Amino acid sequence: MSDYARAAGLLRTVTADLAAAELAKPVPSCPGWTVSDVLTHVADNLTDELEQAGHRPETADVLAAYEQHLADVPGVDHTVLDLTLHAWDVGHALGRPVELDAASLDFLETFATAAGERLRRDEAFRPVEASADADRATRVLAAYGRTP
Repeated sequence: MSDYARAAGLLRTVTADLAAAELAKPVPSCPGWTVSDVLTHVADNLTDELEQAGHRPETADVLAAYEQHLADVPGVDHTVLDLTLHAWDVGHALGRPVELDAASLDFLETFATAAGERLRRDEAFRPVEASADADRATRVLAAYGRTP
């Protein structure tokens, strides 16, 4: 399974059966944003990238349209990062825990290492401290400013 397919699957799972009232819930890891804001952000980013590449999705399933587009586009790390973290953000806000598997955690660790200090300068990713005995997911998410 590709990193993108795994990340898109996380988002699909956490938003399955989403009730209208849940869209207004605040997302603690994205201050000032609601679940609706986060999902709109994700959809807008994917749609913008597709349109810049000359594709106009004819479907409401932007995740699937983007997956078809991937065959022509190398390096979608930022998209995988966005989907993975925002799936976790939305799940956390809704009380629907998102369990990140080893491959997702590997991806997040590799991305954080490659980004280095640039990651820490981004307001959205201000790292938080994880305790010395924290599990791997907690330590990895802390690098992105997320606290389970």
